[in-house]
Amino acid sequence: MSGELSGFPTLKPAIITKVNIGELNDLGTIHNGSRLMHFGTPTGTIETVPGFEPAFKADVNFGADWLSFDPDGTHARIDLRGMAKTEAGHSIDFRYQGIIRVAPEVKKIFEMSPDAATVPFGFATGQHQFLVADPALKALENSVFVSNGRIKVHEKGLIVETRQSLVIASTVMD
Repeated sequence: MSGELSGFPTLKPAIITKVNIGELNDLGTIHNGSRLMHFGTPTGTIETVPGFEPAFKADVNFGADWLSFDPDGTHARIDLRGMAKTEAGHSIDFRYQGIIRVAPEVKKIFEMSPDAATVPFGFATGQHQFLVADPALKALENSVFVSNGRIKVHEKGLIVETRQSLVIASTVMD
């Protein structure tokens, strides 16, 4: 049995992204029965955790999430794309695809319910991609990142926060 459990990748904490949710455009039900909503994500931050290389901090300056809800309403599909600029002035194209389990407390947020509250990590998981021209950040393009996400509710609106880990390939031979 131990051989069957070898060879799995491990995770290394890497990046925290926080995007502020802006304007909502609700497209409604589309051809496949899903409800499609477009959320602007005009501002935010992307920052590596201490000890992760290549280290950087960037400000989000453009973005949007094309969020679709499955016809049965139990899950939503994240398709977020954005741009950020590092403190050194380099652009980062970032992309986040994921799945949200639409539990009652999550549904309150999307329905803009007055009693909506911040939800903990555990309802959303995803994967992240980065496109960069800065040679110092090229390792981001050649890596796989997975995340947990949450939605923070505050007096000025919503923040989507993801905590991303680098997937480290196993080198174990069985």
